[in-house]
Amino acid sequence: MNNLGAMYRFEVRKILCRKITAIAMIALILLMVAMNIGEYAAGTKIVNKEEDILVGRAVDDKMLDEMRTAVEPKTITMDDGTQITVGIGVNDPAYQPLMDYLTTIGGNIDKAYNMTEADLDKRFGSVIDEIIRDQHLTASELDYWQSKRAQSPMPLTYGKIQNGWGDSVCIMYVVAILSMISIAATLSGVFSDEAQLHTDALIFSSRNGKKRLVTAKLLAGITVGMLETLLILLACVGTDFAISGFGGGETSVQFFVGPTDMDMKISTAFWIYTGIMLVIGLLMSVFAMCLSQVFRNSVAVIASMMVLWLISMLNPPYSWRLISQACSYLPVTFLGGWTFSDYRMVHLFGRLFTILETAPVVYLVFTAILGGLTKISYERYQVTK
Repeated sequence: MNNLGAMYRFEVRKILCRKITAIAMIALILLMVAMNIGEYAAGTKIVNKEEDILVGRAVDDKMLDEMRTAVEPKTITMDDGTQITVGIGVNDPAYQPLMDYLTTIGGNIDKAYNMTEADLDKRFGSVIDEIIRDQHLTASELDYWQSKRAQSPMPLTYGKIQNGWGDSVCIMYVVAILSMISIAATLSGVFSDEAQLHTDALIFSSRNGKKRLVTAKLLAGITVGMLETLLILLACVGTDFAISGFGGGETSVQFFVGPTDMDMKISTAFWIYTGIMLVIGLLMSVFAMCLSQVFRNSVAVIASMMVLWLISMLNPPYSWRLISQACSYLPVTFLGGWTFSDYRMVHLFGRLFTILETAPVVYLVFTAILGGLTKISYERYQVTK
């Protein structure tokens, strides 16, 4: 086994032949597919081809008047004579997605039903301004986002709200979570198995030694980890596109994540998130192998990565600027709609960079650091038993 390629192929086969690898990959892929299909089966998501007639039009007073004709609020009268809206009746299903969207933006059905173009513009501005105030942005950051808002068209151009691009972007964070679970299960034993099975002394005494073997192990683990990430990602976007189709890629991301100054086409957001997801898969793979080498215990690796998941759910106040901003980069829950409303930036080389621009670079830097630490630790490791 003098050849690095032969060692690499052997390590890949060794990981893939573990029973936990097949169980984790198949179970999590099926879970991802079931989650997507379940949302449509339960009616949480719908496929509405009728809305295509609105695509490309401005969401102005004329369209909002048409919506009021197409839907009809259902009210009930309370004992004191007051009327409360409890739902809507739909005369024209083409306007149903718009009504649902305005209900989310406005907060209730009454506000959505009576909303005007000016109300919508004002609501967008107030939502964004409230978030910006909470995040305590610097003067340079405020200037940056004000210039961005000035470039945003108003009124909105209606895009196809029911589409696979948006559905995939909105659920991509689940892919990151499932990918982390799969990688933790399959790569936790890459280095720890040697210690637990007491084969490390035999391996280290071979003429290939540690240096070439650790490279082969790292490359093999990255290969399998990226494969798992890609398969879970394909299970997610594949079912979404199969159900909702490929139309609507030009739709504004604001129809899916709400008002934001970080506006772009939903197809652009999809490709950005897909690229970041693959980088996260790379980082998670190296992180799992680093823990495997440091702890030399598979259970400890899995437990540590689950703790990372729990930590990522913490939400420090924005006033803790450094800690809060650092937590926003935690990869497990990074790929959510909330990221498009994180206006805190990184000032570097005289320029301001958004969270979407800096996150993949940060992940790659940490990947390189963890990979280097794993290699150094493995080469210095001494058998004690």
